[in-house]
Amino acid sequence: MEGRQKRAERNKVRNTKRRVSIGVLSALLVCGIGIFGYLLYQRNLVKQLLASENIYQGVSVEGISLANLTKEQALQELQGKYKTEVDGQTLTFQYGEESWNVPFTEVDAGYHLEEAVEKAYNTGRQGTEKECFQTGKILLKEGIDIPLDYSYDKEKMSQKLNDIAGGFNQEAVDSTVSRKNGRFVVTQEQTGRSMQVTEVEQKAAAVLESRKSGSVEITAETVQPKITAEDNSHVTDLLGSYTTTYNNADPNRNTNLAVGSNYINGTVVAPGEVFSANAELGSQTYAGGYKDAAIYNNGKVEKGVAGGVCQVTTTLYNAALMAELDVVERHPHSMTVGYVPLGRDAAVAGTYKDLKFKNNTEYPILIEAYAGGGNLVMNIYGHQSHNNGRKVEYETVYEATVPKPEEVVKEDPNKPEGERVMTARGRTGAKVSVYKVVYENGKQASKDWFSSSSYRATADEVTVGTKKTEKQEVPANADVTEQKEQTTTE
Repeated sequence: MEGRQKRAERNKVRNTKRRVSIGVLSALLVCGIGIFGYLLYQRNLVKQLLASENIYQGVSVEGISLANLTKEQALQELQGKYKTEVDGQTLTFQYGEESWNVPFTEVDAGYHLEEAVEKAYNTGRQGTEKECFQTGKILLKEGIDIPLDYSYDKEKMSQKLNDIAGGFNQEAVDSTVSRKNGRFVVTQEQTGRSMQVTEVEQKAAAVLESRKSGSVEITAETVQPKITAEDNSHVTDLLGSYTTTYNNADPNRNTNLAVGSNYINGTVVAPGEVFSANAELGSQTYAGGYKDAAIYNNGKVEKGVAGGVCQVTTTLYNAALMAELDVVERHPHSMTVGYVPLGRDAAVAGTYKDLKFKNNTEYPILIEAYAGGGNLVMNIYGHQSHNNGRKVEYETVYEATVPKPEEVVKEDPNKPEGERVMTARGRTGAKVSVYKVVYENGKQASKDWFSSSSYRATADEVTVGTKKTEKQEVPANADVTEQKEQTTTE
């Protein structure tokens, strides 16, 4: 009895489990059919979305829906909000009461609307079929928002800033000193200013990145002049002076002496600054006011523009020697000159020969130069630091004489045989040394080597004729008659 009851209970449990299993399976079957149906429905929705020829549903840019719009429509939609937002913005640079305005549009500041529309249109269209389908599912479920990029042309901004700096920057103006009617006249110096471009550019970038109008305060550095009025007030003494002479044989050369002197006259050299004759003589061309006159060229005297300007530099060189300025560069002529002692000339030529000296005093020096009445004068004024008992002289010592080479003879078949003409007169060369002699209160304090110079020798050039004289033939009878007649006459 008890066994039968237990079997009945077990059968009841089995039947219950069977019914539960069947129910579960039925539920699962129904659920599976539902899920499959939903997935199939979802797939169809994605396919329908991806079949659109316009921007897909769920695509937006900065929160603005572009669903089902063409590219043109989408661009208009974005332009309506963002284009005018930037077009009206202005970047202003200020310095005190001065200001410069730069509209955002002039540096191409703005949103990349076309690029955003292109990205919106390509969303769900790029990649494999599976990737596009997955994108479509995301679009249906939560959508995709594309950020809108913004930028400006940094090169254009830099160019704008450089243009502003060109008008903003001001060179410092040195005090000047000149001599008028024997008196020194000093002008007041002026400070300059220079925009700190890098710092201002960083400030401008911050305003542009804010996408709204704004102002930038220009930061600038004060530029101090090299020479102040106080400096020039010490220019009171004649430090060195030298005069050379010339004649009126070559008017063009005399013009060049005057032109060169005018260029140099009034030049102020700051302490520590180096004077360059080539830089101060102006353009040694016809346009610079110079004319053709005698020059040395490869051992010959020829005509050339600015001939004679070396006398200007030579006279100035000697004034600098008397002022005891530091000579940085000096070149002797290729051949000797007659307007200064040998070893004390200073030639200039092109870019390879220059006269340079440094202002080694504590204050500015003023160069006064003029030519007239057969005298070329150079005066250098400044502040005398030596005592009144000091005097300097420069002594030339001949080391060697370089004789002329053997004369050069050229034959001319058009000149009669035996005719001899000097076509170019050569020069004797020399090697010399210059010594600086210093006197203190009338007594020699020192004598030191200062410089050495070599001058080439050139040969005389002679032209001789080689054309032979023709002899006239006379008949024999005529000779006899002529002799008889001569005899008779005598």
